[in-house]
Amino acid sequence: MIRILSVIIALSLYSGIALAQAVPVAVERLGDLRMERELRASATVLSANRAIVTSEVTALIEAVLADVGASVKKGATLIRLDNDNASLTLAQARANLDALDAQIEQARWRLTQAEDLLDKNFISDDELVGRRTDVAVLKANRQSQVVAVKMAELTFARTRIRAPFDATVVQRQAQVGNFAQPGTQLLTLVQTDQREVDAEIDPRYATGLDTVTDLRFLSLGQQFPIKLMRLSDVIETDTRKLRARFSFVDAAAPIGSSGEITWKEISGVVPVTLIVQRGSAFGIFAARNGKAAFIEIPGAQEGRPAAVSLSDDTLIVSRGHVRLQDGDDLLITTE
Repeated sequence: MIRILSVIIALSLYSGIALAQAVPVAVERLGDLRMERELRASATVLSANRAIVTSEVTALIEAVLADVGASVKKGATLIRLDNDNASLTLAQARANLDALDAQIEQARWRLTQAEDLLDKNFISDDELVGRRTDVAVLKANRQSQVVAVKMAELTFARTRIRAPFDATVVQRQAQVGNFAQPGTQLLTLVQTDQREVDAEIDPRYATGLDTVTDLRFLSLGQQFPIKLMRLSDVIETDTRKLRARFSFVDAAAPIGSSGEITWKEISGVVPVTLIVQRGSAFGIFAARNGKAAFIEIPGAQEGRPAAVSLSDDTLIVSRGHVRLQDGDDLLITTE
């Protein structure tokens, strides 16, 4: 009986010693401990379009209504060309169309008369066919004349040069009194209602760029939220980078602004505070089956974060790891 009590007491003391030797620690998922890495790339704000406005007709430049530096809205008249010749041509085309309409009306009346006379045998079949042919020919001529009217209207409309989009005039080539011909350069416009950020991205950091939600363009101390529009899949030979275009989410930076885009991504790097040295190796402690497991990080250096190739669900000792040794019993706490 005394021996049994001694064994029980010994087991109790051993159990208490084991519990006392367990090291209290806190653990977290590796995925929650990985560091965010801020990435940057140089960038410039460009206009979506830069257009040289040219004349499409031959006419004298009558007035230039938008000079260098002027902001214009889409559809606004920029240059007025002399339209006297275009107006006369349009009037003549419309008059010819009216004349054809009168001829068609007369030809239809004559055809109706011929059809009535055929029933009474007062006209030959050949005469009836001839009158039907007259109506068909006149209708075909009318279709041709309708095209002539539309072309004349188009020429007349082109004597007013209009802005193709909201823009700023950056260069003026037109001079009042000069004679413009098709292709004559008149004004150079830079589109202002559509601006894009052009950037060169290191291919190593391009993966997942389309899922980033905190993209920003930084310039002159200001930040502008942006989003990815296009990412080239061709690495440029001179820079060895991929070209990307971004659009502004809200306010836009001025065209021509230079700066950089920034974004953050979750990296495979763990903070330096989790890395400890055991012997000559640097690594981190994981919790496995209630025990501490030292995981060496190849290439890790003192005082620097290091990349770890472990599953995000790996439980890492985030507090109490400094005094641990490989194989120590762990008392996981929530405090």
